[in-house]
Amino acid sequence: MSEIPEQPSASQHPVPLRCPHCRQTLQAIFHEDAVPPRLRGVRCPAGHRFDAARQGYVNLLVGRPSKFTPDTAEMIMARERVQSGGVFSPLTAALRGLLAGTEPAVFLDCGAGTGYYLHDLLAQRPESQGIALDLSPAGLKRAAKHPRSTALAWDLWQPLPLADDGVDVLLNVFAPRNPEEYARVLRPGGVAVVVIPGPGHLAELAQRGLLKQQQDKREQVVAQMRPHFGPPEENVHLQHTRPVSVQEAADLIFMGPAGHHGTLAAIREEIDSHEELTQVSLELDILLWRKQPLGEHPPNG
Repeated sequence: MSEIPEQPSASQHPVPLRCPHCRQTLQAIFHEDAVPPRLRGVRCPAGHRFDAARQGYVNLLVGRPSKFTPDTAEMIMARERVQSGGVFSPLTAALRGLLAGTEPAVFLDCGAGTGYYLHDLLAQRPESQGIALDLSPAGLKRAAKHPRSTALAWDLWQPLPLADDGVDVLLNVFAPRNPEEYARVLRPGGVAVVVIPGPGHLAELAQRGLLKQQQDKREQVVAQMRPHFGPPEENVHLQHTRPVSVQEAADLIFMGPAGHHGTLAAIREEIDSHEELTQVSLELDILLWRKQPLGEHPPNG
């Protein structure tokens, strides 16, 4: 089997993957004669090889089971409906604005789900590459659809399967955080963007099955990131109210942790049992940290 080169943009910004077994560089293998190039798998010089699933993503967790439960196909479908319906369009626009000055780069989306936000950022930068990490096969098969997105099944609590200093922009939207690893894989001067819910986020759904938001979430995340990055360089506080249908409200609840504890039908029934719901509030904090150049320590604050 012969290998074909990646697209020109990929050669300018190679995806910096590292073998989870031996830590050597993973090289992409592509199907012959596929236009555009279609990933067949990845392999390292030591002979470890990971084949791509039919849907295009690669499972690097072989022999490394996670104790966490991935989002189900039904939960991912609910998230996809919410995203395609534009519920989080204000967040998409805010991310575009925050990263507007970013040069063509390697993007890493930790907890990517469907790859919705990653794909949008890649669309703004035709020469950039993306890496989507998630546990959910249902999400990853969607994240893999973008021709410049490498989708990998991985547990964010484990050391990330990426080389040191290989990522320019790291994105984390409503996902677990691993700050020590984020600092390792980001290049000096690279940025980490973390999106978290505020106290009033989806407050109208609190009595309809949505799991309770942490009131001190921002303070907790800032404290978690501080030893590795110092204080955030920017904080965009986003508040927005929009109308929703019963289906959208149910999907907003079901796409999150509550989806592991009940059914979509039961959540819809719970919504219908209360007074009519016509709108929901979005409250989000978008926090940006920058990795300090080599030899410099994170600033205090």
